Amino acid sequence: MSNDYTKDTVNHASPVPCDELRLDHPPRGIKMERTHDGATVIKVRMFSLLAFGDLAAALFCNFIVSTFVCHAISVTAARFGYDAQLMSGDWNDGSKPPWWFLWLILTPFIVIGFWLIYRTVFSFFGKVEVLLGPGEGSVFKGFGRFGRTQRFSPQAVKSVDWNQARIVFNNQNYPLTIEMNNAREIKFPFLGKMRETWLNFAPNKILGLE
Repeated sequence: MSNDYTKDTVNHASPVPCDELRLDHPPRGIKMERTHDGATVIKVRMFSLLAFGDLAAALFCNFIVSTFVCHAISVTAARFGYDAQLMSGDWNDGSKPPWWFLWLILTPFIVIGFWLIYRTVFSFFGKVEVLLGPGEGSVFKGFGRFGRTQRFSPQAVKSVDWNQARIVFNNQNYPLTIEMNNAREIKFPFLGKMRETWLNFAPNKILGLE
């Protein structure tokens, strides 16, 4: 893509003060390329210091859940005649809950633990790629070639802006969203204020929505 874009200001509210944004000067963690067929590809690397917060949350949650999982394994093994004392406990024989009840209670927490692990890995190694072509567009979220691709028509894009229908975190940041004319929405993961501010500007500029 040529680098002769003029500086442009954002015409709508931004979560960070930013006087000027340029297509040829994306913030750290973002690369923009032009393909041979005239499409624009915006590549966003997920990693930021916030990834370490996700890591701490995943370690804390899974450490607690794992202690209860070990106990559930011991109870289940004993129920079927195996000796698997992974944890010592002070349950009386008459007060032990059924093995199936333990797994029923633990299942939601196990799912949350795996989700936190996925979120942590995505925060460290994940990527987001936005393709804006003459006749097609897509948003890819995942690792390498593995992930989810959401396709759309660039002509059907109404705006790229913060979706204020849902609050994320207590500081009232909203998920950056591609909104279509048919009310369909494609939401971005949290990318940090600087990168989201530039992504709020660049697709609108490329698609002529500014």
